[in-house]
Amino acid sequence: MTDLREEEFAKRVTQHLDAGTADLRQGTAYRLQLARQAALARLAETETATAGDHGGGGLLRLGGPRSRVGDWRFWVSVGVLMAALVSYYQWTEYQNLRELEEMDAALLASDLPIEAYLDKGFHNWLKHSE
Repeated sequence: MTDLREEEFAKRVTQHLDAGTADLRQGTAYRLQLARQAALARLAETETATAGDHGGGGLLRLGGPRSRVGDWRFWVSVGVLMAALVSYYQWTEYQNLRELEEMDAALLASDLPIEAYLDKGFHNWLKHSE
């Protein structure tokens, strides 16, 4: 369906261009024809060179024609992201350790005898009292 639309559009553009070139001098039309042929030849050369580059067997290219894997800014951003993740993980672990230390200190500083902590019923009492 889009091919049909593209062909129709191309025909209309060609008709408008042909109508615009009807009153050109013969020498100007010839020079335009030579320039068009040269442009088409260059286009064909670049298409064959590009097809040879992407013929398979190459490295995976991320992000289109320019690879981001070799870009130093990409690696700096990956490094910053990794540093942020590691820092967050260490901060949360530090907070958990701090909470455990505070709980241990509160239990050890309380006036209960050690036998109360060893009693199985005390553990259940702690669960229900929270």
